[in-house]
Amino acid sequence: MRRRARALLTLATALAAASPALGDPLVDAGRRIYEDGLLPGGDRLVAMRPEGFTLEGRFAACGTCHRPSGMGSIEGVGTEAILVPPVAGPVLFADALYTNAFLDDSHHFIPHETWRRAMTRPAYDESILDEALRTGINSAGDPMAAPMPLYELEPQALAALTAFLRQLGSEPDPGVEADALHVATVVTPDANPDDAAAMLGVLRFWARTARSAGRPWRLHEWRLAGPPESWAGQLETRYGEQAVFALLSGLGAAEWGPVHEFCEARNVACVLPSVDVLGSADGHFSMYYAEGVTLEAQILAKHLQREESASPSRIVHLYSGDSARLAVKAFDDAWKNPDGLPESLAVRYHLTAPGAALRDVNDADTLVLWLDADAIAQLAAESASPPVRQVYVSALLASPEDLDLPAEWKRVTQFVTLFDDFGMQAEIARLRLERWLEQNGLGAPANRRLQADAYAAAYLFDESIAAIGRQQSRRPAVPLTREHVLEVLEDRVAKYDDGTKFIDTEIHVAWYGRMSLGPGQRIAVRGGSIARYASPESRRLVAVGGRIVP
Repeated sequence: MRRRARALLTLATALAAASPALGDPLVDAGRRIYEDGLLPGGDRLVAMRPEGFTLEGRFAACGTCHRPSGMGSIEGVGTEAILVPPVAGPVLFADALYTNAFLDDSHHFIPHETWRRAMTRPAYDESILDEALRTGINSAGDPMAAPMPLYELEPQALAALTAFLRQLGSEPDPGVEADALHVATVVTPDANPDDAAAMLGVLRFWARTARSAGRPWRLHEWRLAGPPESWAGQLETRYGEQAVFALLSGLGAAEWGPVHEFCEARNVACVLPSVDVLGSADGHFSMYYAEGVTLEAQILAKHLQREESASPSRIVHLYSGDSARLAVKAFDDAWKNPDGLPESLAVRYHLTAPGAALRDVNDADTLVLWLDADAIAQLAAESASPPVRQVYVSALLASPEDLDLPAEWKRVTQFVTLFDDFGMQAEIARLRLERWLEQNGLGAPANRRLQADAYAAAYLFDESIAAIGRQQSRRPAVPLTREHVLEVLEDRVAKYDDGTKFIDTEIHVAWYGRMSLGPGQRIAVRGGSIARYASPESRRLVAVGGRIVP
């Protein structure tokens, strides 16, 4: 039976080699095994763990551990870490190029001998792969790491999986050229022009200086126009003119859905755009900082529900624009509660008559300002002393760095912010950003949060590609793919020492608190805090209470 299986496998592999691309039925069948844990006949893939229990379906799928890119990972830390080796075709079916001299280098931490032998193994072929899956013995004749399950695959399934692995990582993704890496950034028509200029200034500088994996960036600025229903066609036109590897940063206000859908349909990596409202995060290729003002609204609702001593008669929201309107709706959705909570009242703010907005507000009310910094400054100028005991401001819509309030307003004003670290490390990170902006001619007054967002997105993207370049110098070259970049980027964002403070201060300038990404997690920030001025004479903020996660 084993000989017959291997004969069929050899025949199928020969057929697969003639047509190894996705779209070939055999390769597509292998993809379903690898990604979804579904066998060619529709049954679920079954694997046996060394402990004696079985895994089925997606839990048994190869990509769960070896990652969609096929480039593997390291699970755990220190001597307990487990190496999940690459299985992408250019690596799996070639001799490992690591040498004992390289592994003996003091700069490379190899926790135990099994890693060393796995990293210097001979190439796999069809028969060795068959044996490895069934017995757990790798091409070097050594047992695989304990988490590796065993698979009893029928010849058809084995052939399909082999065909898929041969093409996995065999070609670079669109936008990668020998002398250039094409990236785009998107600006929606409802985005503030000054904010767009702040973001673009940072990205343009990175494009002039970055040399990711030896390639300069080619930055394409895709400015959308017209209603959202027309954006899909505009994006397809731009992509048809020049395919890009990724959408880097970007700026949107109340609408981003068509951009998200484009990236998911085209498998284009969308790396940390700055959006006021995140309509949907369902997908794989799009990564976001946070849900924007809707998350702020949920944080505020939870905070006010905790503040029993400060029970206002009403919560009055002043708002202007679609993003702010959606924030108010998110607050009301989170505020629904049978316990007799105060009334939530939304009032549209008119720039032409700022004083009128406060005419019916009294001392018993809580005032929430979903406004930009200019509108709040205008409102404060109309009323030197606020008519309420507490005011809350959206830090996304009105960055504290851009808002200079009178002392009487500072006494009662608090910010709803997605940043939750106001200590020395955060201050150092901000000073570093300020210095970087000034050194590179970007220090003119601008939206610092958006500049920080763009900086962190570009930094993480560049570092991820550079890390892949370093890997490629030490083993068979695997073309640059979006999947691999996203996986490395996930690891970069998760660089915390104890879950509370950053190791990498370059990331810390992103104006947010704790961030984490991972398989199936595409929103980096899940909570925030309430902050107030340290004193009426200061512009420095201090936290009120702890972190709030809705």
